[in-house]
Amino acid sequence: MKLWSGTLSPFSAKVRIALAEKGLVPEIAEIPWSRANLWGPKPAAFLAVSPRGEVPVLEMPGLAIVDSTIINEYLDEAYSQVPLMPKDPAERAVCRMWEDMADFFMAEHLTTLIREVFMKPDKVGRDEAAVAATLGAFDGFLNALEKRLSANEYLSGDYSVADIAAWLCLTFAQSLGVTIGERQGLQAWYVRVSERPAVQAELASVMAAAGAA
Repeated sequence: MKLWSGTLSPFSAKVRIALAEKGLVPEIAEIPWSRANLWGPKPAAFLAVSPRGEVPVLEMPGLAIVDSTIINEYLDEAYSQVPLMPKDPAERAVCRMWEDMADFFMAEHLTTLIREVFMKPDKVGRDEAAVAATLGAFDGFLNALEKRLSANEYLSGDYSVADIAAWLCLTFAQSLGVTIGERQGLQAWYVRVSERPAVQAELASVMAAAGAA
């Protein structure tokens, strides 16, 4: 089992955490990157299994799975001893909706912050209007999370892929100017998820990579 991954890709991180939670240790093939060129030259072997040239890709003999959500659903079905999705169909739907919401913010709004804040640390040429609009959008997302987590320990039943996705979204976003503020339900949930060993290990790896950029 090989995971084609990007160290600072939140979608790759989703899969890395899920693998760690399940006790799986794949070969990790990292795509080169730098601050100036976030995803550098892509190896031919990677492009052969990634039609869109995007990470992550889970590669096994005779099978290559793309898209973090599809990969994690495969892992949950193939390695069900440590479930990361609810068994109940209604709860699974709720889990998928929260994961999809987090993925949307990572794909759309977090991408804006990466482009305007991470890629322009000296603020030269930064689109401050785009940053302000993105922070406003995140405020709505945080309010929705707070409403859910004020009455629930996790986003959908027990700890799940929805919590992994939302935690990653907020972790990357907080490094780029988003703040949780006084949302107590969200704060408690964030600490709860952060204390998981698999999450702690991923956070250390991502922070080390970001500091070296």
